[in-house]
Amino acid sequence: MTATAPITAPSAEKTGPRPSARPFVLLAVAVAAALAYGGYRVWEGRRPYEWSGTVEARTIAVGSRVGGRIKEVLAREGQRVPAGARLLILEPGDLEAQRLMAQGQLAEAQANLDKLVRGARPEEIDQARARAQTAVAALEETKTGARSEEIAEASARLVAAQVTADKAKLDDDRARKLMATGAISQSELDDANTALEGAIAQREAAAQVLDELKNGSRREDIAQAQARASEARASAKLVLAGSRVEDISAGQGQVDAAKGRLDQIGTMLDELTIRAPVAARVESLDLRPGDILAPNATAATLLEDEQLYVRIYVPETQIGRIQLGQEVPVSVDSFPARTFRGVVEHINGVGEYSPRNLQTADERADQVFAARIGLREGRGEAAPGAAASATDELRAGMAAFIHVPK
Repeated sequence: MTATAPITAPSAEKTGPRPSARPFVLLAVAVAAALAYGGYRVWEGRRPYEWSGTVEARTIAVGSRVGGRIKEVLAREGQRVPAGARLLILEPGDLEAQRLMAQGQLAEAQANLDKLVRGARPEEIDQARARAQTAVAALEETKTGARSEEIAEASARLVAAQVTADKAKLDDDRARKLMATGAISQSELDDANTALEGAIAQREAAAQVLDELKNGSRREDIAQAQARASEARASAKLVLAGSRVEDISAGQGQVDAAKGRLDQIGTMLDELTIRAPVAARVESLDLRPGDILAPNATAATLLEDEQLYVRIYVPETQIGRIQLGQEVPVSVDSFPARTFRGVVEHINGVGEYSPRNLQTADERADQVFAARIGLREGRGEAAPGAAASATDELRAGMAAFIHVPK
């Protein structure tokens, strides 16, 4: 057998205690922490201020003040329309007939006003003057009384009537004598008596006419003639004076009322076409031909292209970092590779407590100032450097972030 060499223990000089590596590890950790903190402070000093907000848009609720049945729908949801574009057309109903009636009433009122302003025609003035002259002449005739020729004529008629009466008296006397002798009948006597009575009556009438002509007109006749003359003269003056100021004002009022009614109907006809007041995008339009739209009801909701904005809340300690008119970049999660140009349009003059939707209680306890950042991009235009077909469109409700350099 081969002998095995004995195992010997290591010597004391080679098995002494090793130095510890822990201090070096701690030192390396401390150096790394210091470098990390220094790097963070440098990054923190260069990192821009960032405030979050939400993209908002102003909406327009368009409709008609008259309402009615939908005749045509000329737009669709999501469509961009320019200012003044027609969206809906309503049926006119009886508005056209009402306009014709209003036009007729206006024409009638205008004609009456023109008549009042122009006054009487020359023929009407001449007629009024002639009436006045006739009445005055009648008055003078009544005052003057009968002419001498008329009195002489009446006297002659009275003489003739007296002769006739005398002859009738002789005939009556002769008839009575003949009747006594039986030469004539009773009827012939009656005829003679009747003729006598008629002649006497005619004589009396002629005598009364002569007396009336000699006495002249009565005071009552003169007064009546004077009244007729005064009335005729006043009528002539009234025709010459023309219409009163009050009548012309009333006529003008009727014309104005008729014009107002016609304008009102014209406005109602214009309201039958619902238009976009500004360039916008149709957000909602749920009407079809035949639907009934109530007056003043919303027919469509539009989003204004020029009214996209982001509302942010800036802490009081950082409010000096933004100014009105300042351009700031805006980013959204939907388009991480692009920023949109925004402009500070408004900063509230009064501070407030942070809204409840902020993340921490400390943030909610800070006083902030609300600001509105108007968006000048993001309305569907192509991104810079992108293909013409690639567009980035911001929409209301998107989370947005505003970056301001320190």
